[in-house]
Amino acid sequence: MDELLLRTETLLAGLATLPLLGIGVGAIVVGLVLWLGGTRYSTAITGVLGAVAGSVAGLLVNQWLHVNPWLCLFIGAAVLAGLFILVKNILVLVLAVLVFSAASGTGYLAVVLDRAIPQSRSQAEAQANQALQYFSGMSLTDRLNYMNQISRETQTFTERLKALLANTWEALGPNGWMVVFALIGGAILGALLIWLIAKIVIALAYSLVGTAGIFIGAQAALLAVGVPLVSDLGARRWLLPIAFLVMAVIGWVWQLFVAGEKKPKKELHKKSGESH
Repeated sequence: MDELLLRTETLLAGLATLPLLGIGVGAIVVGLVLWLGGTRYSTAITGVLGAVAGSVAGLLVNQWLHVNPWLCLFIGAAVLAGLFILVKNILVLVLAVLVFSAASGTGYLAVVLDRAIPQSRSQAEAQANQALQYFSGMSLTDRLNYMNQISRETQTFTERLKALLANTWEALGPNGWMVVFALIGGAILGALLIWLIAKIVIALAYSLVGTAGIFIGAQAALLAVGVPLVSDLGARRWLLPIAFLVMAVIGWVWQLFVAGEKKPKKELHKKSGESH
């Protein structure tokens, strides 16, 4: 897990303070909603997701139609938001499968990266040979310099992300395709679990995504104020995956037993009438 955490921190550390704060605050807010209220506010969440997707689609369509971009944005947002709400149940199931796929692939990726770190060769030797370098054992400054090197000094976030992904794929070596199989296996497992126990699995998926959002947001916000949490933890980085699992379980249990999905008013009135 160390190598993956360090790579994520290095990618975020390359951003300026204001974008980091924006990402941090936004991810924490969204993460909190999903962590404790994903199932309760699933209709609103799918509507917002549809509006975002529709806005992007509207702006893309505007490139061809050359009409007012705001008109395309609002029409796209309204249409896809309505469509997403209509097919909410199907969409939630699909997203839950994708979450399990991502969790499986990320877990396997973290294990393989840690095992791939050469124990017999020092970081100085790797740098001298200009070979593939692993982020474990490097300072944050060295990692940023290495990121600049592999991304050819390009400062855009997209190019740095592409360079990091390519470097990570190279670091995986012959195990790279196994990550793809792990993604597929996670998706199949998620689909089977949803088929058997949909309510429990969907709540877990919301909790996992919410916890991930909180962690990424907190990491970005701390970097914005000059606190590289992952680097500072050093040998105690094992605390982060443990905290992640604990929070995911808390959010899962909370959504199952406290903040479940809102029942329609008609159904509530019907049940209250039956009780009388």
